[in-house]
Amino acid sequence: MEEARQEVDDITLEFVKTLIEKDTGEDEIEVKDFRSERATEAGDNFATIVYRITANYSKGCEEKKSCEAVYVGKFLPVQPKHREFVQQFRIFDREVAVYNDLIPAMINLQKEKLGRDDILVPNIPRCIYANGESTPIAAVIMEDLRKKGFRLADKYQGLQPDEVRLLMEAYGRYHGLGVFVDRHSDFSSRPIFSDNPFQTFPEFQDMMRNCLNSMCKVLEEIPGQEENARKMKDYVVKVDGGRERLFEFMGRKGKLLTFLHGDCWCNNMMFRYDPDTGAPVEIKILDLQIVVYGNPCRDLMHALYTSTSKETREQMPALFKLYHDTLISTTNSLGIVLDYSYEEFEKEIAGYEEFGFLLAMFVIPIIMAEKKDIPDFTKTDLNMDELVRLREQQLAKGSSAIKKRLVDVVEHMVEIGVL
Repeated sequence: MEEARQEVDDITLEFVKTLIEKDTGEDEIEVKDFRSERATEAGDNFATIVYRITANYSKGCEEKKSCEAVYVGKFLPVQPKHREFVQQFRIFDREVAVYNDLIPAMINLQKEKLGRDDILVPNIPRCIYANGESTPIAAVIMEDLRKKGFRLADKYQGLQPDEVRLLMEAYGRYHGLGVFVDRHSDFSSRPIFSDNPFQTFPEFQDMMRNCLNSMCKVLEEIPGQEENARKMKDYVVKVDGGRERLFEFMGRKGKLLTFLHGDCWCNNMMFRYDPDTGAPVEIKILDLQIVVYGNPCRDLMHALYTSTSKETREQMPALFKLYHDTLISTTNSLGIVLDYSYEEFEKEIAGYEEFGFLLAMFVIPIIMAEKKDIPDFTKTDLNMDELVRLREQQLAKGSSAIKKRLVDVVEHMVEIGVL
């Protein structure tokens, strides 16, 4: 991978002043100084570059009051190939559309259609600025959740049951709000939400095939997994590498359709924990950059198979019941009687376990890789062939934790007849 540019798009004093004015509603402020620093480490995010912006400013006309403002900003990659990849997928444009159009619709339609003041809001961070154009700057700027005590879960351990319960409630509310928007708008017909972004990515066929074949090799090297390796090989042949099978799930409709999170692994959510007990008490969903209109079972299986252990997934029936209860209570509160029984949902989501399996095989070796093995894409440009090789290397020399997580998924697929 070639060395390339290292600086993010310029963050100016005037831009920071505009942010603070928009955030606070104050128009008599003076920014004294500001600094920007990387807010995430290599491997914590891929599509964008995330910076924390800290500013010291004063407000007031006569008696100046000193204040501090802290934001987290997502910026387009600075490296040319990486930026081209993100723009081809419309990843940045999609998140801008979500924050500027979809989320406001979830809120404003409640006021317009229901005349209510007690607004239901999705579990997402507050967005101050979202713009996909280079003027004044292409960025998505949000509140800094870290200042409120939020942090990432341990991706190596995987989401724990109490964390998944919060996630099921958050998705139940988010999907319910999506149903409400769908009933009162044409958002679902907009190409940016209805298209499958991965179809524009020709290398995806080889990437899927390689990730499944790599797993076959891993199974062959583990004593007692020889038969599962054979079944895995047969599966790769049956689905011709897996790309079209994955796309089939993405295009599957079902009884309920809504707006999805789409990028449902554990680093795309943050939790706030009780300082005394350590128990998770609040969740925020992040990275709304692959939001699409589709079957909500995709979000649930994506999260559970990429970001939880076998032991946590054994609690799926209770977790799914919590999700369904939250979905129904949300739509009921929005004046929608949803004809979607738990039995119907239970049957439908069982058909998406294979979807979770395909995503797990593709994603787990990447998200659980050691930090030292992950390139810093602010300093190194993206080359898709090298990215494929990198993933294979990570799986080949991956930790026992990675291999156990993958083998657990494979063994379950054998049990339920997917393999």
